Amino acid sequence: MNILEIVLLLAVALIVVGPERLPEVLQMVGKALRELRAASNTVMRELTEVTEEPRRTIREIDPFQTGDSNLMKPKPETKPIDPPQKP
Repeated sequence: MNILEIVLLLAVALIVVGPERLPEVLQMVGKALRELRAASNTVMRELTEVTEEPRRTIREIDPFQTGDSNLMKPKPETKPIDPPQKP
């Protein structure tokens, strides 16, 4: 929205609502927008949690998904065992 659109909306609101009720109406609009934003954030957080849950389960089942597994780490170097000597 550019400045011209905002000024036009405020002018129309001033004509429709009147100067005495305009602050009250703008306050109600601001409160409604805050509540809508909070609800939107809640929905987005819940959707993220729901979509992350299967990924966590896959990582627990398949250690190769994350690369954190002990199976992925190289084994420490060991020296060969000499065979026993025959007398």
